[in-house]
Amino acid sequence: MYYIAQILGALGWFFLLISYWKSGNKKILYFQLVACFLFVINYGILGATSGIIIVAFEIIRDFLYIKVKNPMKIFYLTIPFYILIAIFSKEGFISFFSVLASLVDSYALTKKNSKVVAIGIITYSLWIVYDLSFHSYSTVVAEIFLIISNIIVLSRYKKAYYKSDKLSFSRGLTYNSKIVDEIYKLNKNNFDKDFILPKEMLDDIIKSKKTDLVIIHDEEDIIGYINFIIIKKKTYEKILRMEKYKLIKKSDISFFNKNNLNYIDINKIAVQNNYQNDKTIKLISNTIFKYIIEKEKKGFSINGVVSISTNDFDKSILEYSKFNKEKECDEFIIYTLDKNKLEKIKQKSK
Repeated sequence: MYYIAQILGALGWFFLLISYWKSGNKKILYFQLVACFLFVINYGILGATSGIIIVAFEIIRDFLYIKVKNPMKIFYLTIPFYILIAIFSKEGFISFFSVLASLVDSYALTKKNSKVVAIGIITYSLWIVYDLSFHSYSTVVAEIFLIISNIIVLSRYKKAYYKSDKLSFSRGLTYNSKIVDEIYKLNKNNFDKDFILPKEMLDDIIKSKKTDLVIIHDEEDIIGYINFIIIKKKTYEKILRMEKYKLIKKSDISFFNKNNLNYIDINKIAVQNNYQNDKTIKLISNTIFKYIIEKEKKGFSINGVVSISTNDFDKSILEYSKFNKEKECDEFIIYTLDKNKLEKIKQKSK
C-alpha cells in the first residue's frame, strides 16, 4: 500500500503540473479537482489526517470557485474553516503547514497569470515540509519539480514583460490557414469553449473579410490579436439586452458605411498568457482608440462601441480604457464606450 500511495501522490501532482500550464482559472480548477481526489487516497494510506481533511475541503472549495463568479468571496468564506481545521487537528504543529499551504493556494486562485504561478511556489514549499513528515517522497519530488517548473514559467513572464514595449500591431494581412490556426489557438487558450467560434466558422469569417483583425506581434511571432467587427444597429441593441452569451453570426455583421451610423463590436481580445501585463494593456487600449479615430477620419461616423468581457484580461483592458459597464451576467460583462468619450474621439479626428 505504501508504494500505491507514492504512485497516487505523484499522479496528483502531475495533474497540478498540467493545471498551472493552462490558461484561465476554470481550466486550472478542473485539473485540481482530479488531483484532490488522488491526494485524499494518498494521505489516507499514509495516515496523514489533516492532509485528508484539507484536500477533501479543497474539493468543495474548488467546486465553489468554479461556480461562483466572485472568487474573493469564496476565499473569505474559507478562512474560518481553515482556522477550525488548524485548531482541532490532532497532528500538532506539522498540521499548520498543510493548513497554511491550502490557504495560500486558495488565495492564489483569486489571482491570475504570473501571480498564480508565483504564489504556487510558496504553496509547494509548505507542502514539502508536511509531506516529508509523512514520508510521501513521491509528492516531495513532484513538488520540487513543480517549483522549478514555476520558476521557469515566471522567467517567461519576466522576459515577455520586458519585450512588451516593442510589440507591433498590424492590419491588412493576407490571412492564410497558418494565421487562422494561430488565432484559434489563442482563442482556446484565452476563452472557455462556449465563447469561441468553431474553427471552420472562424476561418470562413476571416477569409471572407467580414472582420477587421489587428494582429499583435513580438518580432515574427503572433502573440495576440484584436477583432473588430462592424455590426448592425439591431445587433448592437441585441448585445446590450443579452442575458445568455451568443456567438456572433455572419448575418449580424455589417460593413462601414459613410451614409449611416456605424456600430463596432470589439469581439475578441486575445493575448498569450505571458504577455498579459500592464504594458500590453496600455498598448491595446491605445490601438483601440487609434482604430476608432482612423475610421472617423475616413468619414465613418461611429455611434456605438460594445465589447463583451469573458475573462480578467479583456476586462482589465476595457476598464483601463474607461468603458462603461452596462450589464454584468453570470459568465460575462457587457461594456460600452462612454458617449462623452466617443464624442471627444470624434473631435480629435476632425
